[in-house]
Amino acid sequence: MPEAITDAETHDAAQLRARVAASVRELRSRSGRSLADVATAAGIGKSTLHAIEAGDANPGIETLWSLARALGVPFGALLDAPGPTVRVVRHGHGPQVASEASTMRAHLLATTGHASRAELYHLRLQPGPVGDSDGHTAGTVEHVLVTAGRLRAGPVDRPVELDVGDLATFPGDDRHRYEALEDGTTAVLMLEYR
Repeated sequence: MPEAITDAETHDAAQLRARVAASVRELRSRSGRSLADVATAAGIGKSTLHAIEAGDANPGIETLWSLARALGVPFGALLDAPGPTVRVVRHGHGPQVASEASTMRAHLLATTGHASRAELYHLRLQPGPVGDSDGHTAGTVEHVLVTAGRLRAGPVDRPVELDVGDLATFPGDDRHRYEALEDGTTAVLMLEYR
């Protein structure tokens, strides 16, 4: 059963749209590329990219990954700028994005600097449609630690089943999947960009 969306989540979604809009505009502008060029490279429509940059679209994980690959930046660069020295992210807060094809929701918890980057996410998944993810930028490694429930994760041709406390590490630059095997599955995901 889908969870009810609160006023706080609606506000957070609006803030995320604004942050993504500003990040995508800035990164595209800095690269000197046109809307059409980036949209084509990301495999999305020019009007979709325009709506994202205007803050009028609610892109899912798959669209944001495609944009990150097209812009040559880590996924988290579209969600959150590097923060202050001490940063607290309260439970349930922070940039959140939902999958377009599956039940996964990801909260960005932390990122590191731009030279060598790692991103930390809290994932919530439910059994249901499985959306395989295209590979991310070359050299990306994913580390997933199950904190509740059971999860099948890894490259699409060799996923592994994980229980609470199990950690799997696999290449994130190959096509891969996350599939909840129980209600209320949660995990911590660290993306490492090399």
